[in-house]
Amino acid sequence: MAGDVYALLSLEEKLKKSITQDPIVSTVDLLLYEAISLNASDIHLQPHATSLVIRYRIDGVLYDQSTLDATKAPLIISRLKVLSNLDIAQRRVPQDGRFKVLVYTPNMSENVIDFRVSTFPTLYGEKMVIRILDRSLRLLSLDAVGFAPTMHEQLLSATKRPHGLFLVTGPTGCGKTTMLYALISALDMHSKNIVTIEDPIEYELPGITQSQVNIKAGFSFENGLRAILRQDPDVIMVGEIRDKATAHIAIESALTGHLVLSTLHTNDAPSAVVRLLEMGIEPFLVSATLSGVLAQRLARRLCSGCKCEVPVNVERAPFIAQYNAALKTAHAPVGCKKCHTIGYKGRVGIFELLLLDDTLRDLIMRRVDVAQFRKEAFARGMKTLIQDGLEKVKAGVTSLDEVAALMVEDSHS
Repeated sequence: MAGDVYALLSLEEKLKKSITQDPIVSTVDLLLYEAISLNASDIHLQPHATSLVIRYRIDGVLYDQSTLDATKAPLIISRLKVLSNLDIAQRRVPQDGRFKVLVYTPNMSENVIDFRVSTFPTLYGEKMVIRILDRSLRLLSLDAVGFAPTMHEQLLSATKRPHGLFLVTGPTGCGKTTMLYALISALDMHSKNIVTIEDPIEYELPGITQSQVNIKAGFSFENGLRAILRQDPDVIMVGEIRDKATAHIAIESALTGHLVLSTLHTNDAPSAVVRLLEMGIEPFLVSATLSGVLAQRLARRLCSGCKCEVPVNVERAPFIAQYNAALKTAHAPVGCKKCHTIGYKGRVGIFELLLLDDTLRDLIMRRVDVAQFRKEAFARGMKTLIQDGLEKVKAGVTSLDEVAALMVEDSHS
């Protein structure tokens, strides 16, 4: 340990330096190092009757890794608890912790990575899930997430207004918070006072003021947002609008000359408007303050080293016809050394951008249902999630199966 940062070396570097460690320490180090090398976002340690199953989440999908003997499970969990400052004697209630690792890559460059740890008691012992926050990999610019040029320009225009409310929506795990960071990074941080309230702070951004919700101390999104308004902010980022009180203060902030960026849990952009109304926000306030909504999903990006063009599967024909798309061929995953035989490497955003105009604001005032509002937004030029997804299929960025799977998930939501 160096302070609160744990130094992590590859097996090769340990051999070069003649470093010997306890077998459990070495196993944990190898586990963490492999996950980082594979660009995994999470590590799952799942205990069973006779084994400990290890799985990595890579580009949104869980993949089985090695399986260890069940006798090693409590030792490995305890080692990770020590790193996370958790109570190793407490096994019957969930615990949350975190630790930092200073990773030395083979060329000995350094990178600090945050790990968030969550334990959960199960029939065969504690399950542990470790979230990996590698700032060097996941904090993307707007240029890198997959926007079509026109949508990119429209988004920049909507989020660089001096005031108003702009929302990012989508299901859990679709990258909403990462998108908020990307939007803030595109702003002029030197001439604006940008203040955030998050739960938790996932990435540290230089040049802005970031705060974290602490419910035990009475610091919630609601009272935190009220306090931010006394900090002379130009731009306010609220990690998530969860209730009427937070929504109302965010709306008031936008109405009094601030740009407010936040997230909401809805399946598409038009549904965000209806969600605000369902929270009890008056239609005239939504109409006056909401400037735009970005709905998004994440699809796995085809590996550029091995993808191949194939005829569209006949089973997908009805899906394509449903959206009037002209696709005869598409690219499919193959698998190679570059992508660890998965066929995909990284992820790309699929987007739906709703920009409010006078006609849509009038519909909000009239409290029309979401189906009518969506129909009018589409008629006025809004590109839907499926349209954007199929364009990325046509361009060979992702596969038809990926886009179809995302739409199936929506239909079950």
